[in-house]
Amino acid sequence: MIEAEEKRSRGRPVTTDPAAVGLTALKLFHKLGIDRVTMDDVALQAGISRSNLFRVFPSKAAVVWGGMHRITEELKLQLANNPETSVIKLLHQSWVSAMQLLDNSPDTVRLRLKLIGSSPKVYGWGHSQLEEARKVLEAAIAKLEEPNSVRPKMISSALIAVSMSVLTWWAETDDPRSVAQVLDDSFYDFEVIFAQVSQSGP
Repeated sequence: MIEAEEKRSRGRPVTTDPAAVGLTALKLFHKLGIDRVTMDDVALQAGISRSNLFRVFPSKAAVVWGGMHRITEELKLQLANNPETSVIKLLHQSWVSAMQLLDNSPDTVRLRLKLIGSSPKVYGWGHSQLEEARKVLEAAIAKLEEPNSVRPKMISSALIAVSMSVLTWWAETDDPRSVAQVLDDSFYDFEVIFAQVSQSGP
């Protein structure tokens, strides 16, 4: 009877806040090193049961990359509802708008990105999620390009790479701008650079 009561008192299966648990885990990963922290450590620090933790986050990768699926879904909506016919402007506007979802929790986002940029292993955990977002971008670009063109794959791959480079830099340097703002500024700069290259000719 005592054991059953103790198990019930460890966590809150229905009301556990994923954002709070995630932030607790990210702080531990950042402080001690992600390889030195177990999910049991996270559950103990968060004051919940191990089983309840795994209902919210099935792995350390899920903690670090949490939220990417929401961004991809928002990206689909932004691309579908944007009438822009310029590929560059369409991708710029839609990607920045989707990333505004992250602006409600900049401290959490910084921790995630610092961890993602900390090692190829951690970055690699999110490859499938980044690839899902890239395919969404590729499909949107393909509608504006010639059939069988390599451009949709090339441009979508470049956008993902540039975005991750900008975001990890933003996190590591503690840049004061919002996620959406630093991406917006960087994309404008990116467009200017490539416009100059195009104008200079071969």
